[in-house]
Amino acid sequence: MNKVSLKKNLSSIQVLRTLLLLLDGDYSMNELIKILNKNNPEGNFNNSVISKYINTCRYIGIKIPKINNKYYVASLPFGFELSINDIDVLKYIQNIVKKDMTAKNFAIFNNLFDKISKYSNKQIEKVEKEEFSMSLELFERAVAQKRKIKLMFKNRDELECIPISITQNGKKTFFNVFNKRIRNIDSSRLSGMKFIDEQYIELFDSNQVAIFNLKGPLAKRYEARDNETIQQNNDGTVTVINKNENKDILLSRLLRYQDLCEIVQPKGYREEFKQIISNTLNNYGVS
Repeated sequence: MNKVSLKKNLSSIQVLRTLLLLLDGDYSMNELIKILNKNNPEGNFNNSVISKYINTCRYIGIKIPKINNKYYVASLPFGFELSINDIDVLKYIQNIVKKDMTAKNFAIFNNLFDKISKYSNKQIEKVEKEEFSMSLELFERAVAQKRKIKLMFKNRDELECIPISITQNGKKTFFNVFNKRIRNIDSSRLSGMKFIDEQYIELFDSNQVAIFNLKGPLAKRYEARDNETIQQNNDGTVTVINKNENKDILLSRLLRYQDLCEIVQPKGYREEFKQIISNTLNNYGVS
């Protein structure tokens, strides 16, 4: 066997070793490097090499997302067949386990649930309580990528929606979303969140111009959208000229700034913005 063939064979084996480790659990890049180099002295695993191996797996249809700095196998392009009834039974069992069993047993069941999801022909939604930081990251990624999301509530309701912004009132965090109307969802009501494989089309109000001023640290980091221009003011504030953005989407997006945002025009936007903030505070008992 020549050196080129030997190198290709060795690379193929290292790809499989990387995949086997990811099938076993969730790992950061540093953890992958440490474990793979320890278990395979003949290998030379580093950030660049492992990234290539992961991308090779992705190329053949293996879904390996990175959440909270950790890689994991979400699903494989092959596996056993599950019917819709099978999935309904699994979800029913999962909800019973979540409601009636200890946290330890729930964790054991979810480990089994993960394996079934990886090796099945269908992606099964998990309804366990996610780490809150993960929910924030997923939401912000969905906003940036213009991806629709599905919110899963603790009472088992679900809501497909367009993510807009995250706001904070006291110790409460709200996900501001759009589904026929603006909704401000208290994050404590949620059990999970997932991407929907669909980008949304932004809504526009033709020939509408809105002007607003921002102040404070967030104003300095504000990045203009394609339909906006920014003017830096001498007092440290910024003036944003926004063209044609849907009113509901814009006002909900500006909620994160609260009293650090002043809408200059149109006048109707000013009054509605004040009312939205007031209603949000009243609905959740925040003064």
